[in-house]
Amino acid sequence: MTRVPLVVLLLVAALAGCASHTTAPLGVSGSIAVLPANNRTGEPLLVQGAGLIDRYVRKAERVSVADVLQSEARAQLKDKGFDVGDWTAQNAALKGRVPASPQEAVELARGSGITSRILYLEIDRWEADAPTQTRFVIVALTASLLDATTGQQIWREHRRASPVPTPGTITVETAYVAAVRKVIAEMLAPLRPAPVLQPQ
Repeated sequence: MTRVPLVVLLLVAALAGCASHTTAPLGVSGSIAVLPANNRTGEPLLVQGAGLIDRYVRKAERVSVADVLQSEARAQLKDKGFDVGDWTAQNAALKGRVPASPQEAVELARGSGITSRILYLEIDRWEADAPTQTRFVIVALTASLLDATTGQQIWREHRRASPVPTPGTITVETAYVAAVRKVIAEMLAPLRPAPVLQPQ
């Protein structure tokens, strides 16, 4: 396949696979706890490197795309002005459990004493085009914002499978991290904290 048709094919796939937007709230009140991401791909999707371990997990063990997604979502929500709760206390309450559906996410939150809004992430596809000199990662991901108390779905965003460009990455692991940052920024873009009304 020549270079031009490949570029055209990737462009068409990217346009066709962009996130499908539902009506996003004007603003979300309260704090948001980001639960561990559910990896449905059947692959471990490991990311290595001491710097990444310090940044995303803060403990000496293997780091996966699911770990990076959870931490990056927390960081980006915090940058937007959301209260994302205490990382250590949340991990202690969850005890390493990962929800396998939005319903399980609500049940896990309730059983762990989490009463805030919760963000549930589901990885449906995560596939690099090559193990080195990775040009893109094909990503399909769903994010759901749920009320842990009522079980109500507040907001949902689904990104159909499409390539996320990762120019300049040497290894598949660094491409995975670059893709996480781009996809999380894209998907969480509609969310804003609700304005705080000042007493008259």
